[in-house]
Amino acid sequence: MSEGESAVANPRRPDLRTLLGVAGLLSSSLDVEVVLRELLDGLDRLLQPTHWSLLLRDEISGELVFTLVRGAAESQLRARRLGPDEGIAGWVVAHDQHLLIADVAHDPRFSSRMDALSGFRTQSVVAVPLHARGRCIGVLELVNALNERVFDDNDVEILQGYADFAAIAIHNARTHAAIVELSNNDPLTGLRNSQYFIRCVEEAIASRRPFAIVFFDMDRFKELVDTYGHVRGSAALAEVGRWLRAELAAGEIGSRFGGDEFALLFPDAERAGAERRCADLERRLDSRTFLDQEEIHARLGASFGVAAFPVDGDTAVALLHRADERMYQSKRAKKVARGA
Repeated sequence: MSEGESAVANPRRPDLRTLLGVAGLLSSSLDVEVVLRELLDGLDRLLQPTHWSLLLRDEISGELVFTLVRGAAESQLRARRLGPDEGIAGWVVAHDQHLLIADVAHDPRFSSRMDALSGFRTQSVVAVPLHARGRCIGVLELVNALNERVFDDNDVEILQGYADFAAIAIHNARTHAAIVELSNNDPLTGLRNSQYFIRCVEEAIASRRPFAIVFFDMDRFKELVDTYGHVRGSAALAEVGRWLRAELAAGEIGSRFGGDEFALLFPDAERAGAERRCADLERRLDSRTFLDQEEIHARLGASFGVAAFPVDGDTAVALLHRADERMYQSKRAKKVARGA
């Protein structure tokens, strides 16, 4: 078959330039929404649906989330969820197969719940699975072609090709996000690391909103290490990290700064409020024991120092220095009280 005859047989097939453009986009950007929108813009022009959706599977609940939506029902459907086996999309994920339906009114797999919610009327549908690393992670779905054209097998083939590109973009973005997340964390405690914490302080300063930072270290950590060794010392710090992560509220940031030193960031907090919070954390630490499973029952305690923006400084260095200074003032006061 000649090139001209092939074009007549399937005039909607994307040309090589389109596919090369998609491949170039995948290699040049890790902003998954930018990539997907550009990718699906091309699909929109090629197949001309009145409505399309990209639904991604929630790894915890198994629900399908309307992640990208275009068409008359966009505002009503964006971020809505389908049950794991609900509707055409749910069937596609459950069976890991595409569906091509000329009229959903005659198909028992169709769920009208989203149509009722949006006021949109679905007639014809083509839906294909998205695969990443051998798993179905979502669905790409087109609804109602323009000019009352009925979707056909050619559309399924084209849509699956675009879905494969979309899955690559999603996988690349998720892998990059996971690497970035790891690079921001302290592996021992699961808290943020000092580099990430300093960036957060600088961003908070740029916002010009009040906030407080805290330095604290463990009062008796050196005694623990001298008595039981560094391995058990590291295990105790890991426990401190787990405890602190459970204590932090939404939006608060906890960081291991190094050794047995930790830092906290309390957004929208004045110094007095942050000091009250630290007094409560100090009491809770004083009453808590660590390494209980090893029958050590160590009491570590902690000394805290607070600095607030902007009253204690307007740079990250000034605030960190002030909090560190107050932490050591607290530690010295405890030694004096104990007669050390």
